[in-house]
Amino acid sequence: MTSKSEQLWSWKHQANPFGASPVLVAQEERGELIGVRAFLRWEFIKGGKLIKACRAVDTAVHPAYQGKGVFRQTTMELVEKMQAEGIDLIYNTPNTQSTPGYLKMGWEKWGKLPLKMEFNFNLGKKKKDPKPANWQKIREFIDRIETAPNLKSGVSTHHRPGYISWRYELCPLFPYHYLSDGESYLLIYRLKEGKLGLELRITDLFILGEITSAKKAALSQELKIVQKESGVRFTSFSGLTYPEQKAFDLGYLPVFAIGPIVTLRPLNDDFNPLVEDWKWSLGDLEVF
Repeated sequence: MTSKSEQLWSWKHQANPFGASPVLVAQEERGELIGVRAFLRWEFIKGGKLIKACRAVDTAVHPAYQGKGVFRQTTMELVEKMQAEGIDLIYNTPNTQSTPGYLKMGWEKWGKLPLKMEFNFNLGKKKKDPKPANWQKIREFIDRIETAPNLKSGVSTHHRPGYISWRYELCPLFPYHYLSDGESYLLIYRLKEGKLGLELRITDLFILGEITSAKKAALSQELKIVQKESGVRFTSFSGLTYPEQKAFDLGYLPVFAIGPIVTLRPLNDDFNPLVEDWKWSLGDLEVF
């Protein structure tokens, strides 16, 4: 569960570089607040074409009104508003309990996000946490990343100016860290404790230009140092983007479809998200 706070709401729904979130409030006849539904604005890009989306995220229903259709009604009203606004799709990563409800409202299963994983069973105990990230040190490089032409294949998040800082530096939920030479690569990660032990989750990887053998070796060495010092049990990376990246190697295990379930709600007859070549990163689909 993620902690709820005014700071989180402000960051998530008001400071989002893709725009303020559409929110619906449900009230009963006397004006009592009985429900809230919020979508998170997002943008993808494909070959220079912008794809406008929303992610179905926050919802709350007063206990006395649960099971009376408030969630469904507010969700569908917000879907209709987004369609009228010209949004191309709604997407989310529901859990197993909420997935059936979304499917009944017109969502469709895309499937589970494929993950590339490397297990580190021989690593010793945790030695130390990474130092807090100094984002100011790579501010100029981040600006270059966000203003560079999008040369990726498929459909990926639109990294508009301000996105990386908002998504990672200013995120109030978890501390994110990075590995970067300040000119050719930026790998962003966080440490996450889970059922399998401590995970090093690579949430995004940005590369400008060609990465040389020397740069690849340097990044791989930096990554191994973090793995060893943190005592992580495994490292994870999006299986949709791993095959195309040439910056580091996560071993010989194949890519497995074991990540979060992704569901999609098409809103534009001219755009079928189920057949697109998606390049989601783990950072795109994390629950926050």
